[in-house]
Amino acid sequence: MRSTLRPVAALVSVAVLLTACGNGSRPVVTGAVTDTAVASSRGSPTASACTDTPTGGTSTVMIDWIDFVRLEGIEYVADLEGRVHAVPTRRLGPLVGRVECQLSVLRFSQPAGPAVDGDAAFLPVGTEVHGIAGIEPRCRVAAKVDGSVRVYLAHGEVNGVSRPVPCATAG
Repeated sequence: MRSTLRPVAALVSVAVLLTACGNGSRPVVTGAVTDTAVASSRGSPTASACTDTPTGGTSTVMIDWIDFVRLEGIEYVADLEGRVHAVPTRRLGPLVGRVECQLSVLRFSQPAGPAVDGDAAFLPVGTEVHGIAGIEPRCRVAAKVDGSVRVYLAHGEVNGVSRPVPCATAG
């Protein structure tokens, strides 16, 4: 009887450990960046962190955000490496959306959940995000930031890694 209990006890211990270490539907913090910036294929959460961030507790979670904005189910990441040509203001197209929540100014007491439409890491609330003349908004968008135009590339997940979608860097 004793030999039968050891494997059962080991399985129960593993189950308890996995349950205790799990974090539900929250993204896992890997290194310093959470996967909130690239979670476009993970369903549509209903509440932004601006309205759903726990404020109680004494701990703070540090998050190194990447410069992103999420609109209409698409995660866009700033093209800070210059993979595409700069866009002059005159090439800004129609309004695609507005930033409703600036995540980098929030204080998180647990890892942030997935981003929702209108969330951005650094763009201030109210920032207008536009299409770019001659480019599909599903590929690239742009926003005026500190007097210049910043281009954001649509991203998708490839083998667990966020990458610009092919049309984002074409042309």
